[in-house]
Amino acid sequence: VGITFFGAYSDRVLVPCRQLFPIPNGMSIAQAAAFPSVAGTALHALALAGFWPSLPPTRNRAVLIHSAAGGVGSMLVQMAKAIGCHPVVGVVGASHKVAACLALGASTVIDKSKEDLWRSADDAAPEGYAAVFDA
Repeated sequence: VGITFFGAYSDRVLVPCRQLFPIPNGMSIAQAAAFPSVAGTALHALALAGFWPSLPPTRNRAVLIHSAAGGVGSMLVQMAKAIGCHPVVGVVGASHKVAACLALGASTVIDKSKEDLWRSADDAAPEGYAAVFDA
């Protein structure tokens, strides 16, 4: 899989070898093609929030991630957990997405189809959130 920064809407592209990576075992071509886009977007969001390349010098590391079961949202859940954010609170719009979000590493998942979003968000992080992401 290759990562190109611009000009990818072409039949053929020339990409430097440092931007090419083997597709991991078990990952489909479609997944490999989507990965750089969602991972790059999630990492950029973390950087804009001041969480990358290092965590902010604050005690509060709580994050709230809307659309936490989607492409960018699910990547944000995993990255936030990996860099030490806690709690990582995911928000989903349907009950069937809760288990997937928990499996990705969310501390708590709010199913806004069944519970009050903001009351549940307050309960999950009583001291508030250092960052809120709307993927």
